[in-house]
Amino acid sequence: MPNLPDELNVLFTDEPVLHILGGRKPWRYPDGWLEKTRAKAHALITDPAFADVTVTRKGSTFKPSVPVLAVALWDLVWMLYPPLAAVVGGGRNLYGQLVGPYLKTPPVLKNDGWSSNSVGRFAPPPAFESTAGQPELREKLVAFHSDALALLEEVEPLEPRRTVLAGLWDRVASDEELLAAHRTSSRSELITLWQDTFFTDDAAFDAFPEQTRNPLDLLLVGVARLQAAHEAIAGHTPETDRTFNETMAALVHQVERVDVPAGLSYTVLGADGAAEVQRLFERQADEVDRVKWRRRQEAWLARAVEAGAARLAEEWLAALYLTGGCLAGLPDRAEESGQLNLPWKFLGSLRAVYELRPRPAKPAPTTPEIQPVPTAPEQSNDPEAELANLIGLTEVKACVAELVAEAKVAGLRAAAGVRPPTATRHLIFTGNAGTGKTTVARLLGGIYRKYGALSSGQLVEVGRADLVGEFVGKTAPMVERVIERALGGVLFIDEAYALAEGGKNDLGPEVLSTLIAAMENHRDDLVVVMAGYPAEMETLLDSNPGLRSRVARSIHFPDYTDEEMLAIFRLLAAESGFEVAGETAEKVTTTLHRLPRAPGFGNGRAARSLLERLSARQAVRVAGLVDPAPEEVRQLLVQDLPPVSGSTLAAGGAVVAVGPEAELERLVGLDEVKKIARELAAEAKAETLRIRAGMPPTDRSRHLVFLGNPGTGKTTVARILAGIYRDLGLLGSGQLIEVTRTDLIAEYLGQTAPRVRKVVQRALGGVLFIDEAYSLNDSQSYGAEAIATLVQEIEEHRGELVVVMAGYEREMKLLLDANSGLRSRFPTVLTFPDYSRGELQTIYADLASTAGYTLEPGLLTGVSALIEPFRGMLGFGNGRLARTAFEQTILRQATRITQLADPAPDQVRSLLKADLPDRLAGDIEDASPYL
Repeated sequence: MPNLPDELNVLFTDEPVLHILGGRKPWRYPDGWLEKTRAKAHALITDPAFADVTVTRKGSTFKPSVPVLAVALWDLVWMLYPPLAAVVGGGRNLYGQLVGPYLKTPPVLKNDGWSSNSVGRFAPPPAFESTAGQPELREKLVAFHSDALALLEEVEPLEPRRTVLAGLWDRVASDEELLAAHRTSSRSELITLWQDTFFTDDAAFDAFPEQTRNPLDLLLVGVARLQAAHEAIAGHTPETDRTFNETMAALVHQVERVDVPAGLSYTVLGADGAAEVQRLFERQADEVDRVKWRRRQEAWLARAVEAGAARLAEEWLAALYLTGGCLAGLPDRAEESGQLNLPWKFLGSLRAVYELRPRPAKPAPTTPEIQPVPTAPEQSNDPEAELANLIGLTEVKACVAELVAEAKVAGLRAAAGVRPPTATRHLIFTGNAGTGKTTVARLLGGIYRKYGALSSGQLVEVGRADLVGEFVGKTAPMVERVIERALGGVLFIDEAYALAEGGKNDLGPEVLSTLIAAMENHRDDLVVVMAGYPAEMETLLDSNPGLRSRVARSIHFPDYTDEEMLAIFRLLAAESGFEVAGETAEKVTTTLHRLPRAPGFGNGRAARSLLERLSARQAVRVAGLVDPAPEEVRQLLVQDLPPVSGSTLAAGGAVVAVGPEAELERLVGLDEVKKIARELAAEAKAETLRIRAGMPPTDRSRHLVFLGNPGTGKTTVARILAGIYRDLGLLGSGQLIEVTRTDLIAEYLGQTAPRVRKVVQRALGGVLFIDEAYSLNDSQSYGAEAIATLVQEIEEHRGELVVVMAGYEREMKLLLDANSGLRSRFPTVLTFPDYSRGELQTIYADLASTAGYTLEPGLLTGVSALIEPFRGMLGFGNGRLARTAFEQTILRQATRITQLADPAPDQVRSLLKADLPDRLAGDIEDASPYL
């Protein structure tokens, strides 16, 4: 079996690892180290002495106006990485990890590839510029660097450079002349001081070879490392057809130089070696194929790994990246080349060896068959069979079948000598999260590999952050690097619409331009799949005319049905070893149905989240059992489901669970409204029973019209009905979305319909409550467009939404008469009468009791006297007037009791007739249950 060093195995786990190719062994973040070190870094960054010193680094990942020491720490840690280093592992972005709270998008510990480090000249941080004329703060900056470097003593890959740099800063702190220069010199003067004074001795040069003034110094280091690694690897995998000088000549071509730099004669090549490289360079000029060159080097590195020379191959790759960058940048400083993207394939070779299992020397003895715990169906190695076994996705499978048929025929045509132009295979996948888009893309890659349409079929998944660089000039190389990783397979760009959502100076369009060129140039060995929400993806296609013509088709992934969601839940449970009893499955179906199918709905992820919550609650239950049997540990029961009923604050502040039907009965008055609401609830319950009995669902509209004055409880009853429908499984989440005319009607032509659709999307799974809906009945504005769009949306989402239109009786009847489509879709009309004098007194008393007040006898009669003059007026406020009276009473009571010397608790709680206002004033919006 090939020998992969144990120290490299950690690269293929989910452990947070930082590894610099060609450096020390991979370093795993110790448990708790990042949190502890980040806290220490935050303490340094938030030094009160620098509280007013902030900086905005334009075009960077930093948030606007961050503490200047956050930028200083980023630059300091970044400088500890060797020049043009290829860095791998989930913890490779240590500088970003330490200053994450100050970044627009904090990095995550994700082992998903590699990154490179550019070459920069050392420069004291912008803090030295920001603190000009403040010598005390300048001196604190020197101490900051020493303290910050001390935080990183454990980070082994950075230790050689950290030790040298820490010594240089300590030298500044201990040398009064140097310290005085740092107190008063300009930043440019300090840069010169460091170059001329600090990086000139051998120890500093060995650690920081890129900091000398002569770029040939770094080239000398790179070529020497590359030659030593090349010769060492040749001892393991002899390459008789390729000398080191041939490799150097090809490398000069690869970095897109038109000449061999004269400086090569000063390296280990010498004058004769450089001259031979020149001759070889000219001989190779007519056969330059950069893709072929990369693949040849990848194969060579793979053979080195297989031969047990993985660390030598790693060193060769690191030296190649450094040498190539020096060649690309001459005569100026080194700069990375986008044509040296080999680390990803090298890591693939390491992974292949890491995952390789040795064959047993003898056949394993047969063991008696043991009945296993229920598990998920075994996955087939055939991607077509795996696709067929996916839950749901009928239309998606049909579209993929057409793509597969095209791939099969292409193979038959090639065998028959027919070679039509290669058809574009790039795709758009639209739909909510968790609908299987990534899975289908992965299987499609395997199917295309099976029929020869792709060479390797691997899936490379990326997002905007993997494609858009921090600075101008960084984006195109990042995209090219990703494309190189994906060649031969499928490049899956999640939330691709984000590439077209930036502002004027956004770099997303540069990504699209580079991507389009690659889609065309590599159409025979690359499939690009861009995924996202339907409307946003349409906007993306419109943003670049060349993109739409290069996409073969768009495939929509619908949300899963309740039955499919339950099947996914069962599959996930089986994979985890759980058993789902029949009653539990029925309750799970109800819970899943209550999830609103709005944009952002998680689909399969929602099923997984529910299982995780069930598992957590089941763990609590099982932990309380005495010596539970294995079957008890495996079983998920109804009581393990998370609660779904709401709760309200009862008197005294305790949280008491109150079902929506019980909440309805507690409302004051509204006898006829309650009666109809009970009938609606009974009808909904009967519907669920019919469905369970296998009967088809009733095609009945549940949309409502509420008539009445303000403050009669219309909004509250709508919210309660939403809860009843939710608990019965007829609505998803049961939320109430309340809107008015201004939320639905836009100012300009063409904007109203999208606004209505957006409101409906927010309300899916619940109740959309349109207050003063009669205001949509106008012929001078866009009300008719709003109504027409609303009617269309009601039809499209009839099982996912209840719409309640509310307003005054006369005006609402005019609205229904004006649009016949509304009346047929709103068959139930509830009239909310004004509250009687006694009911308003009860409402006032309930408000006072809930707030902890006691009432003087006769006070409620005074409340009625305050409210009664308003009765009969248009827009009589009902419960709102009761709340207004209550609030104005406690305001006057506050004035009274604060004048008492030492009021007793009973005096503080008492509301007296003297506290009542002389008259009601104002129009306070009510937030009570009587709104």
